Amino acid sequence: MLRRMDPLTAPQRRVLGTLIEKAFTTPAGYPLTLNALVAGCNQLTCREPVTQYPEAEVARAVQELKRLHLVQEGEYDKGARVDRFQHAVSALWEERPRAILAELLLRGPQTAGELKTNASRLAPMPDLPAVAAVLAAFAAAGLVRELPRQPGKSSVRFDHLLYAEGEAAAPSTLEERVAKLEAEIAALRRAISSPGGPGDRGPSA
Repeated sequence: MLRRMDPLTAPQRRVLGTLIEKAFTTPAGYPLTLNALVAGCNQLTCREPVTQYPEAEVARAVQELKRLHLVQEGEYDKGARVDRFQHAVSALWEERPRAILAELLLRGPQTAGELKTNASRLAPMPDLPAVAAVLAAFAAAGLVRELPRQPGKSSVRFDHLLYAEGEAAAPSTLEERVAKLEAEIAALRRAISSPGGPGDRGPSA
């Protein structure tokens, strides 16, 4: 079973996800300097939502993650002694779970098919059953949950459970918000047209 984790703030999740991602995609430049980490957190691709975290906020998230033993300092640049940072979760999760968790941290809720496609850029994902097995292990550890099925959609989405207390988990998509509004409008119409409802004026006084 995979290890359970404490909730993380949005900057902490973005920093951890970025460090895991860059360890896979840019090994020559890894561990990351603070400048590279800020750029990775705020990049325009493979991020949902796109953010503009200032350097101070990223640095604070790094220090908080170090206290949680999820991030550690890497080697200094030769001659420049520039601090570098790396994730410290290799002992917690193998390659495939790390890749899937990174995608959930960086892009938010996704279907198993989307995770297979997106996480394949980080680590080999042979097939959907392999992804499903990782998601099941994460769910058993309280790290991932299956979201309610969207109206008209055949595939379910999965989201991590590392949201900080009081933070809204799994921001609604536009489709979900529209579906919710349509359901509320339909309920109001039924209430108005039902006998005794506001639309039923009954016999004149």
